[in-house]
Amino acid sequence: MSARRRDGQRGQTANEYLMIAGLMTAMLIVLSGIIIPTLKFITVELGLHMVVHLSSPARDENAPPPPCPEFVEPDENVECQ
Repeated sequence: MSARRRDGQRGQTANEYLMIAGLMTAMLIVLSGIIIPTLKFITVELGLHMVVHLSSPARDENAPPPPCPEFVEPDENVECQ
């Protein structure tokens, strides 16, 4: 009777720990297969968006100065029409 109590109430055995560790490893592998390509796609799209939409176009040196803002007094060293 003491052997049964000792086996039944001592906690988890090594097999159960290894099974849980294996399941967690499998879930990590599956999730990393989903998350890593998604992060790569998001990073590439974010970089493309920044380059295309947030960079200033090249200014033509022969073009006239840009118009001044309507309700703003330009600084002394700023050229505008």
